[in-house]
Amino acid sequence: MTTWHILTSTWDWNPLVLIVCVALILIYGAALGFHFPKKALFFLSGIVLLFLALSSPLNELGHVYLFSAHMVQHILLLLVVPFLLLAGIPSGVAKMVLICLPDGSEGRATGWPLLGWFFGVGAMWIWHIPALYNLALHNESVHTAEELSLIVMGIVFWWPVNAPLMEMRLPPLVSIAYLFSACVACTILGIIITFSSVGLYPAYLNPNDTLGVLSFIRNGWGISPRIDQQIGGLLMWVPCCILYICVIMITLARWYSEPEVDTVSVGSNS
Repeated sequence: MTTWHILTSTWDWNPLVLIVCVALILIYGAALGFHFPKKALFFLSGIVLLFLALSSPLNELGHVYLFSAHMVQHILLLLVVPFLLLAGIPSGVAKMVLICLPDGSEGRATGWPLLGWFFGVGAMWIWHIPALYNLALHNESVHTAEELSLIVMGIVFWWPVNAPLMEMRLPPLVSIAYLFSACVACTILGIIITFSSVGLYPAYLNPNDTLGVLSFIRNGWGISPRIDQQIGGLLMWVPCCILYICVIMITLARWYSEPEVDTVSVGSNS
């Protein structure tokens, strides 16, 4: 048994995942007339990561063997994939969609930032409640609902700070507070998981080793249940906050790059 064997033999070629990913690309391409701008790289990267999160060895390892692998999957589905999908939507496409919506349903960020915050932070906290998390590991329907809800909640979370149109976004300082508070909430959860006693998620203590890779994971990779849980908590704690901080820096850069309004000349012209 080798790492290469695990990485090449534990793919889950779920046809539904492949169909959804291809359909999203086709819909996106049709909306653009199949003329892809540079922003399309964000959207396509999001689709690729979505496919990898649900079909690569990360899915099988996280569902059966490693809490830390499942944590990486959750971070991708909740934070990375939704951010990239929104970043890849051109403003022209967003405006065309808004024209088709009823009056008053512009989806402006000022209407639902609190909801978005609770969706994004709540998704992490709710799905990592041990009873619910363990249920998702043993019930495929709950597991599917978990994955779908993470993506949807992630889109709702990122919308107020990364909507396709600038006028839909929160003011820069409010966006920074929005993201920083989310970082604090994830840090608290990460600390709780990291320093909790081993067995918080008991399915990973003695997993059903249908693939025959458990011995290599424990001895070859040196990942015991305790280390696995600590890595998972640290992943929640550190990378998530790094992502939030990066978006905060991008928000600051956008803010400082905006042209200043010359109030003196405006007043004299009036």
